[in-house]
Amino acid sequence: MKPLIVATGIALFSLSAHADTASSTLVKQFIDAYNQHSVETMVQYVADDVRWMHITGTKVEVETSSKEQFGAAMSDYFETLNNPKATIVELITSAHYVSTVERVEWSTDGEQLSQCSIGNFRVENGKIAEFWYLPAHTCDEATIEAAETEADMPTNDN
Repeated sequence: MKPLIVATGIALFSLSAHADTASSTLVKQFIDAYNQHSVETMVQYVADDVRWMHITGTKVEVETSSKEQFGAAMSDYFETLNNPKATIVELITSAHYVSTVERVEWSTDGEQLSQCSIGNFRVENGKIAEFWYLPAHTCDEATIEAAETEADMPTNDN
């Protein structure tokens, strides 16, 4: 009986690890498409009834509730912001949920600006089903520096 329990546990862990990897990869691809300002690619990563939400205080505001609304909102967004680029500073995955700390940089009148926000994504059937962001805030420079240092470190791909 014990071997069956162990085998079942290993299989479930393997499925969970695969879901974690697939979910985090999907969110990274979504952010890459954002950095390319490719609304067409971004909408490929979201469900037909995707919900994009912002959390402010005790309220959750629904920005969009369909792929079409999301695409239109992102088109407007890219028309109003000068060359925004996002960097994932931190990423945590738990099954079909991915949480990020993202730093977005853009320029206005020759000045480089940035802000951070915490994003939460729920992945379902290989698509982003919903995501919500906490209010934007000044980036924690210590966290940014640690992430940049980690990104610059060589990896051991043996």
